[in-house]
Amino acid sequence: MSLSENLRQCRIVIRDVEKEETIADTTIIAHDMDRGHIAVEADGFEVAEGVVISALVFSKSGLFETQGTVGARDGNKMGIVLYEGSDKDDRHAVRYQVNITGVVDQITRQGEKISDNFEITVLNMSSIGLLAQAPKGRIKDEDTIRFAAVTKGQRIIITAHVERVEACGDGKEDVGCSVQLVNLG
Repeated sequence: MSLSENLRQCRIVIRDVEKEETIADTTIIAHDMDRGHIAVEADGFEVAEGVVISALVFSKSGLFETQGTVGARDGNKMGIVLYEGSDKDDRHAVRYQVNITGVVDQITRQGEKISDNFEITVLNMSSIGLLAQAPKGRIKDEDTIRFAAVTKGQRIIITAHVERVEACGDGKEDVGCSVQLVNLG
């Protein structure tokens, strides 16, 4: 993905680089592809002009991380100037709080595809990995899972390889995964 892709109506999760905290989970409402400028829905949050941000964009071609600077605000629109981003290869890619609930419909375990149907909640995500919670005993280390969800009105299908599973209480387990494929639309 690059800034030349049309990002209008894509979900974007924005983090303040200095404070290292998520400041917005919103939608891109306008995009000037030539200049790398976007406008996002800015209802419910305040960010000062000039703040340096990083952002995880759920684009039609997959997940993309980029950096930028907050621009002017006009009513419920906030401008952001984006820099060319990158697909992260690093295990320490920035994590964004996303809270996406979806349904696992397929697990591949030791080469065998298993049809299933249970809820999973993605707590945080980077361009290369995710942390989710699932019912205890449903997912094993080294499984590959496929799940679908709707986020900000956009359908997303994620295929991920399970790297670790840990008990977390309340009949649930934390599931750490590397993201293999993301389809949007």
